[in-house]
Amino acid sequence: MNTDYPSWGYLVDHGATTMWERWNGDQMRGDPSMNSYNHYAYGAVADWIYRYSAGVDAVASGAGFHTIYLHPNFDARLGGLKLSYMSPYGEIRSAWTIEGKQVKWTVTIPPNSTGDLPLTEADARSSTLDGKPLDKSVIAKFSRSDANAKVYQLPAGTYNFGLLVH
Repeated sequence: MNTDYPSWGYLVDHGATTMWERWNGDQMRGDPSMNSYNHYAYGAVADWIYRYSAGVDAVASGAGFHTIYLHPNFDARLGGLKLSYMSPYGEIRSAWTIEGKQVKWTVTIPPNSTGDLPLTEADARSSTLDGKPLDKSVIAKFSRSDANAKVYQLPAGTYNFGLLVH
């Protein structure tokens, strides 16, 4: 969440859409030592964005995102997030915004893939899928219990969720 130099937020505030080779790459445009504006050495932060902020994660039994584990961490400090990833099965999307205590989350699961969505029982009762209570959905099917969560399985498609921020 920091936007001071050096930080990931500094890069974003200064126009970065990729990971720069140097934290102050915006000040080094004419310097030959600054030669990469898409530098994977710092790419580990992208893993956090995909897996935790956007909640798009792979599972060992569903390699290549055949099964997508959906577990975003909605953080009001971010305000919202949009992510798209081209998997071997097609484009996966996760986009969310927070308005007050309500999260609006749209997720796209590509053809020949499924999504596993773990929710606590309370979250499942208070969530909606395409405007209807999630726990009454005929699309999101209860699959199994996992730790403290009920896991719902979603087939390929685009879904609009309404959830409460905790």
